[in-house]
Amino acid sequence: MKRTAMASLTGLLFSVSAYAEDIQPLEEVEVSAQHLKPESRLNQPLATASRLGLTALETPASIEAVDADTLRRRGDVSIREAVSRTTGISDISNLGVGNAFSARGFSGNDSIGQAEDGVRLLTAASTITFPSDTWGYERIEVLRGPASVLFGTGTVGGIINSIRKAPSRDASFEALAGWGTRGEYRAGVGGTGAVGEIGAFRIDASATGGNGYVDRGEHQSRKLMSGLQLVPSDHLRVDFTFDHSEDSPTTYTGIPLRDGRIDSRLRQQNYNVNDSAMDFADDRLRAKVEWDMSDSLKLTNISYWFNSRRHWRNLEYYALDSASNTVTRSGYTEIKHQLKQLGNRLELASVADAFGHRNRWAMGWETTRVDLRYIDNFYAGTDGTSTVPIKGFAPGYYADATLDPTIPEYKARTLQNALFVEDALDLTDRLKLTAGVRQDWINVDHQNFITGASFDKDYSPFSYRLGTVFTAAPGLAVYGQYSQGSDPVSSIVSLRPRNKGYKLTTARQAEVGIKHMLDNGKGDVTLALYHIAKDDILTRDPADQRLTVQGGKQSSRGVELSTLLLPSAHWRVDANMALLKARYDELLENGASRAGNTPTNVPEKVANAWVYYQRGDWSMGAGARLVGQRYADTANTSVMPGYTVYDANIAWRANRHTTLRLNARNLGDKLYASTYYDTSQFILGPSRSLELTAEISY
Repeated sequence: MKRTAMASLTGLLFSVSAYAEDIQPLEEVEVSAQHLKPESRLNQPLATASRLGLTALETPASIEAVDADTLRRRGDVSIREAVSRTTGISDISNLGVGNAFSARGFSGNDSIGQAEDGVRLLTAASTITFPSDTWGYERIEVLRGPASVLFGTGTVGGIINSIRKAPSRDASFEALAGWGTRGEYRAGVGGTGAVGEIGAFRIDASATGGNGYVDRGEHQSRKLMSGLQLVPSDHLRVDFTFDHSEDSPTTYTGIPLRDGRIDSRLRQQNYNVNDSAMDFADDRLRAKVEWDMSDSLKLTNISYWFNSRRHWRNLEYYALDSASNTVTRSGYTEIKHQLKQLGNRLELASVADAFGHRNRWAMGWETTRVDLRYIDNFYAGTDGTSTVPIKGFAPGYYADATLDPTIPEYKARTLQNALFVEDALDLTDRLKLTAGVRQDWINVDHQNFITGASFDKDYSPFSYRLGTVFTAAPGLAVYGQYSQGSDPVSSIVSLRPRNKGYKLTTARQAEVGIKHMLDNGKGDVTLALYHIAKDDILTRDPADQRLTVQGGKQSSRGVELSTLLLPSAHWRVDANMALLKARYDELLENGASRAGNTPTNVPEKVANAWVYYQRGDWSMGAGARLVGQRYADTANTSVMPGYTVYDANIAWRANRHTTLRLNARNLGDKLYASTYYDTSQFILGPSRSLELTAEISY
């Protein structure tokens, strides 16, 4: 299958390249420092915080967008890189969960959702693996705080929404090729143009790979994105998309700690077996119909189908013996996901006057069905171990251990229906009131193949958001909102029998903020203060510490500041900072109270900065990413030290079609833990690397 897909991708690269030869050159545009001067981010309509076409300035929430040009200038290859430069977001991805983030005191894919073009793939086993790279996307939008009104459960910390590039009848072509240290390579092509009298197409394809920053760290990724748009009339538009991706990240779960600390001598060690595997294949189909029924009424219907196949085969856990300088390895694990999601969202929206005031509203119905077949080898608890020296060892093979066979353990069907309503009323020219509600009905049907046991579970979470925006002066808005959302204690789609008795956690957020566009197009500034309280997290029964019950509490409060500054014709500065206090308010564990401790994987200080300079055909940039101290356990005894990583690049516009760019990442070769895999096993971040890219556009 992989050879066929790769052959198709290779053929596509040549086909789109040949298509570029037929594109008529666009009128030459003089490149100047004005390219550093984007349209104010606050004036852009964003789709992630509202379905009403509100701009960021009109939205009573913390919403941020990073466009494709900024991604290119920073050299961000992965969604993880791009998102971790936004305000208050840190990357906590690892082998088991795919792409995962921490925001506003909450972490993981059961609290920070991910979507593409507003359509969310429901989370199975806390895992999200698509999308993984930035090629083919117009921008990435990040909404911080509860997003349950638009996206349902599992979004108390926020939602990340990748917006793809749309087809256009105006022909264009772009390509990229890059080579880096450690054998890294990157290639991408994209093209769009007319189809007949009423249509337009777009195709984007990319490939990445390399040897990785640890021993036996090989990785590769292939992706094809295609879109067709038909506009048979001024009132009707139909979009079709089909995507296929194959992703094989580095099979690496970190290094064991020595006496609770990172041993720098183990920086490049990979203790996994030789035949480890991590492969994700995704297919996605979507059809979207937009019908302008009148000047003020619009009907939209989105139908979608996702098919995800995931495979892990690894030796995952390591413990270091300092006396003998050996590592004991355990956790021979093989898992397979066969996940299919079928859904439809029907929405009616209107912009009209109500009692003399402009009013926008949207309402609709969403239904989703997810079928998961879960295959593994740890249903009986059998595990093997092996011991190797800390360096210079033979990794061995997965089959060396005597393990339970990998067989289907269970299947689950999740059916979710939701009714949603959203409204924005201009009470005066300067005061806007917004409201949104969502009622979900969720059913999970679980059948275990091994024990024969089954269960049927229902949930009915209700979410809402109330907000107001006051325009104090042109380009200056003050806002406030109160919202309620919900998270599962574990992924609903892969709910285990031991968790079937638990209800959803609930969270409430209060947020106030200021958004300001600076005079004369000199940039913008946003400031937000928030408090989130989450109830019914898992804790221990005070009367019997052997029992896990709901009743714990967790909260966070913080301040976020984001700026885009254009101090002069040749300079641009992007900077953001988030300071927060996150804690367990009520939590019992192992007979001890964890109240007052910081939740795991949550930094209480995150900051980013990027400075750009452009003159003539030359441009350069430098950036820094700071992540504060975090903990790998609720007792706060396993500490991941804070870190700062510096990046830089320089670019030369060789001609009107070609730009050469040299990217340097982790300039200081900082040794740091990006996240943890176990309380005594940390995953290290990438070491220093260089990459030279050629960017072509017509």
